[in-house]
Amino acid sequence: MKVLLVEPPKTCWELMGEKNVSPPLGLAQIAGMLENHSVDVEIVDCNASGLNWDNLEDKIEKIQPSVVGCTAITPFFYEALEVMKLAKRVDEKIFTVMGGPHPTFTIEETLQNPGVDAIVKGEGEITFLELIRCLEKKDGLSKVRGIAYRNGNKVVQTLPQPPADVNGLPLPAYHLLPMEKYHFVVLDNFITVLSSRGCPHRCTFCSEWRFWRAYRARDPVKVVDEMELLNKKYGRDCFWFGDDCFNVDKKHIQGICTELMERNLGVSWFCQGRADFLIKYRDLLPGMRKSGNLMTQIGVETSKNEEMRSFNKGLTIDQVKKAVDLLKENDIVSQGLILIGSRKDNADSILHKLRYMKWLDVDFPIFTVYTPFPGSDIYEEAKINNWLEVQDYSKYDMAHAIIPTEHLSREQVASFYYYCFKSCYLDPIKLAKGLLSRNEWKRKIWRHMIRFTLNQIGRSFKLRKRKLRKRK
Repeated sequence: MKVLLVEPPKTCWELMGEKNVSPPLGLAQIAGMLENHSVDVEIVDCNASGLNWDNLEDKIEKIQPSVVGCTAITPFFYEALEVMKLAKRVDEKIFTVMGGPHPTFTIEETLQNPGVDAIVKGEGEITFLELIRCLEKKDGLSKVRGIAYRNGNKVVQTLPQPPADVNGLPLPAYHLLPMEKYHFVVLDNFITVLSSRGCPHRCTFCSEWRFWRAYRARDPVKVVDEMELLNKKYGRDCFWFGDDCFNVDKKHIQGICTELMERNLGVSWFCQGRADFLIKYRDLLPGMRKSGNLMTQIGVETSKNEEMRSFNKGLTIDQVKKAVDLLKENDIVSQGLILIGSRKDNADSILHKLRYMKWLDVDFPIFTVYTPFPGSDIYEEAKINNWLEVQDYSKYDMAHAIIPTEHLSREQVASFYYYCFKSCYLDPIKLAKGLLSRNEWKRKIWRHMIRFTLNQIGRSFKLRKRKLRKRK
């Protein structure tokens, strides 16, 4: 049985850079599991290979797969759905499978689309393999754990798959990817690696903890084995740890840093983590920096403790400030993400968040729009209260306002979003510090963020002109 896994043509989040191409790590991990069990599998990454929809159709016709799989996060759900439709157009006998966070949390809605035969719920390696074995034997789908499918007009969900043993999984099938094509705007030879899955916290705006269900850390030796392979075989010297929360486990972090230093790979790495863990394990920061940690991203989220509690974040404003200061003391670049447009936000509270970000003095402040992703607590609350004014999932990208606040319209939230970036990245003092930094990498990011900000200003200006024309 031939399996084809597809990363569809799509436009990346503008903040990341239009030319950014990231590896489809989830597909590569599933392919690795299938190959490890002698399943014939191929990956087509349209973004990396420069393929459009017509090219993809030709590829499917040429490969003639029995099964086509695709994964989807919410803003790229429609692209994944188009892959399913395209496969059925090539050959209606192709069995189509969709996985990822969005279909996992929108099972009934997703299966209303006749192009989708089955959904893999949650992490997919074991479930996808079991599904393939079931299709090979022509057994009933009810025997496969962790899937959903249609049986006539009824949607059937099977028993959940237990969380995977992350140390028992094979490596992603990197050899099936065009590895030379992956790059980031300021990280030419970058690649994404997962050192853990899940998060022990339950933030109301996040659906990842519910998707992965349990926090599990990989053996640090295996993590660095993977990094060494990517470094020596594929020339990757810049690693982004895609973990939801990299710094949960002290021994885990220490083990990775020790392995990197002992092997002297000379690589750089980046991660995202929590401010409280960063403070708790502050003694690890010198080793993190020495082993190649150039930047750490933390969730600032808000500027007031009251709202922090409403997010179930388990942090205080003072902890965030202490974490930023510790990163500076250890020469680790800080990136801070803060949410605007939450339900209680008004003009004063958003401007307070802006002032707070400037006071924190994070190296790269990132403003994101409060977005109710399917699977999150706030999505369910928004549905119940009819706050969702946007049904177009492509706008669920943390850059478009989906719900109004109690005091602001979505259009007003969008205006503040543009203003916050402009106020930070065109601030004369911060601009000079960023562009004149001794750190070349930091200067590159500032140039990128300035271009992004100017594009946002241009877009805001066009929206205003459009509104004025409508009024006339």
